[in-house]
Amino acid sequence: MNTATSPTRRRQRWLFQIPALLGCCLLALPAAGATRRDKKAPSSAALSALAATPGGPLPSFAPLPEDHPLAGFWNDPDMARRLWGSYGFLSEREPRLSTEEQTLYRDTILPLLREDPAKAIPALEAAAKPEASALFDYTLGTVHFQREDFTNAVRHFETALAKFPDFLRAQRNLALALVRQGRYAEAIPALTRTLTLGGTDGKILGLLAIAQVQEGQHLAATAAYQQALLFEPDNWDYRLGLVKCYVATANYGAALALLDELLAKYPDREALWTLQANIYVQQNQLGKAAVNYEVLRKLGRAGAAQLSLLGDIYLAEGVPDLALSAYLDAARLDGGTNLARTLRAADLLISRSAWTEASTLLSRARELAGAALTREDELKLLRLEARVALSTGAGDTAIELLERLLQRNPLDGEALLLAGDYYKQRGDAERAAFRYDAAAKIEGFEATALVKHAQLLVENQQYARAVELLRRAQRIQPRDPVQRYLEKVEQVAARSRS
Repeated sequence: MNTATSPTRRRQRWLFQIPALLGCCLLALPAAGATRRDKKAPSSAALSALAATPGGPLPSFAPLPEDHPLAGFWNDPDMARRLWGSYGFLSEREPRLSTEEQTLYRDTILPLLREDPAKAIPALEAAAKPEASALFDYTLGTVHFQREDFTNAVRHFETALAKFPDFLRAQRNLALALVRQGRYAEAIPALTRTLTLGGTDGKILGLLAIAQVQEGQHLAATAAYQQALLFEPDNWDYRLGLVKCYVATANYGAALALLDELLAKYPDREALWTLQANIYVQQNQLGKAAVNYEVLRKLGRAGAAQLSLLGDIYLAEGVPDLALSAYLDAARLDGGTNLARTLRAADLLISRSAWTEASTLLSRARELAGAALTREDELKLLRLEARVALSTGAGDTAIELLERLLQRNPLDGEALLLAGDYYKQRGDAERAAFRYDAAAKIEGFEATALVKHAQLLVENQQYARAVELLRRAQRIQPRDPVQRYLEKVEQVAARSRS
């Protein structure tokens, strides 16, 4: 058993800290002569005894996952110290205890808290009467908070604030509990109220920014992050959050400037290079984006998605050989587990007539997939290989691939069109017409198949039939180029009849 996280060990840590918690509460007791409900105030010696604080570690919390928006705050050891109020407070912002309430704390509640905080809950609930000091409700809420029972923590902090609206620590802890629950819309006014009461610090401002981002209030979050950085200028989470707010509000110049500053300090942070590259892509500065991705590549930090995007950039810039290199590296990182990404890249290469590069990538895709190749991916792979073969003059290879594909899926519209193109190139009008006619019966391919069939008929001087097919195609999917072609064929058909 891991003793560092066992209930016994957690309880032991807490036992040393309960006096510190209560000491902060009791420091707000009235001075001599200033009593609540005319009760006699305790002596300074009694206060010193109650506020005695043994040394020991502060309570800790189960850490949040690193990708959680609150991880940077919640996993910070400084959070516990701030929660327990170990930095003191403004006396005019704290409720007071009567003499009887101080005795109850000392003789009943404090021993229970030292033994086990959970055992103190019934006593605190009994003490937290409507007319009792708000410190009972606050302490009860704090115990629930430490136990990560945020629902009850919120309830008791709200009760404390109803009794004493300017109770700064209760207001702050209420805001923390709401944020931790993900109740961001409610947390925003609670955090703002904390700032109004004088609880301004980097943590509260940072949490306010996080909550505002979660609610889509990026402009307000920008201001909150900027103020938080005045208190904590080196806080990584706040600076990255500010960059993202700049991006969300289309303030790309400020985002790029801050990213340059951060990259100078943290050149090994993959997230910074990626974020800056994405901004460059949005700004159509593809060359600069490629530089960023190449830096990640050299650092060995580029993922498959980033390398795939790098390939897209190189292809858009007209350098298919560099695109192929990036696509191959992406495929290697995927290890055949994301064949769809590799096939998409091959399709892009084909669309740019980069036949050699496409053929190389398709061969690599088949090699990586091996026996794990799914039926769907196999059909797409065959289709792409056939397109490359057709375009490079390897007609026999192309038709062999297409016939294999059609045996597995006779309703593959693209394969039927490609087969029709092959037979048309070979001068086999009958087989070409058969394939085009079959494709015209498949949803989504009707218009294209009819136009191809019409073109075949025009080549064979069957103008009237071609006009009929073109008109059908236009009824299905009207297109200006097809309309112009139809008008020319109609003119030829009219002359041929006269």
